[in-house]
Amino acid sequence: MEKVFEILECLSDGRAHSGETLAAAFGVTRAAVWNRVQRLQDLGVEIEAVPGKGYRLAVPFEALRIDVIEARLSVAARRALRALRIERVTDSTNQQLLERASRADIHGEVLLAEFQTAGRGRRGDAWRAPPGGGVCLSLGWRFDSPPNTMSALSLVIGLAVARAVRDLNVANVGVKWPNDVLHAGRKLAGILIEMRAEYAGSSTVVIGVGINCALAAAVRAGIPQPVTDLRTALGAPVSRNVVAAVLIERLLAALQAFQATGFAPLMTEWREFDVLDGHVVDLMLPDRTVNGTARGVDANGMLLIEHGAERVAYMTGHVRLADAP
Repeated sequence: MEKVFEILECLSDGRAHSGETLAAAFGVTRAAVWNRVQRLQDLGVEIEAVPGKGYRLAVPFEALRIDVIEARLSVAARRALRALRIERVTDSTNQQLLERASRADIHGEVLLAEFQTAGRGRRGDAWRAPPGGGVCLSLGWRFDSPPNTMSALSLVIGLAVARAVRDLNVANVGVKWPNDVLHAGRKLAGILIEMRAEYAGSSTVVIGVGINCALAAAVRAGIPQPVTDLRTALGAPVSRNVVAAVLIERLLAALQAFQATGFAPLMTEWREFDVLDGHVVDLMLPDRTVNGTARGVDANGMLLIEHGAERVAYMTGHVRLADAP
């Protein structure tokens, strides 16, 4: 994969490069160059073959850079950010932080990856993001005194990501309980929260966020649900470094506020972003499917579903709109 990224970074200037020029630059054959280009295309990178000129990226590639990201963070965010690392290729940013948590304190650490070979989402789903197609990061956080409403952490993170998307001037942003971030009804970002361990009253979590920046049509076709990206939502390309900085800023602020005041102050804001409230939904549980009208969430972040005259709170499950056209 490292050699594949050499080709990608060479093409990042937006110009066409001939196979012969690339082969000479890397000391390989033109066939080897073609194989690496093919590998990038298989991963979902849009590369055009320009007759007589060579290879060119259909969408510019911007490498993630620590200095650029940190320069855009507020003083408060830089103070809360203990470490920022970027890997070209890893299996999963969440997995890497989880493994690190077994031997070190990961509080305030952020890990980004240009490409994940085994990115994952909720319910064991895979998270697909081609190189340059999105921002994939994980953040470690320790709650020395977990809030009483710790069960609402997923919602708090969903709101933080929605705020970040709104900061990027994207309109029509919503959150589907517990934390899928949508634009115009299509999934724009996903969140996976995993707890490593609890000891002496403390709780350490790893928060993984993937946000789509620019997905090729072929990549979208391989995802079994309606998805979108920031390029589509904004009608123009967006800097991945800006996206990463805004995301980190909002995540750190949300975690600090949640630690201090819990979920209650966020319930009004949740109603602003809630895409389920008032709709008929199906909630899929391990042993059955529940149908009813969504009525927001309770003080613990549990989904309220109305069945006739009764409202029942649910902590887990996969929910979908039953009354969608």
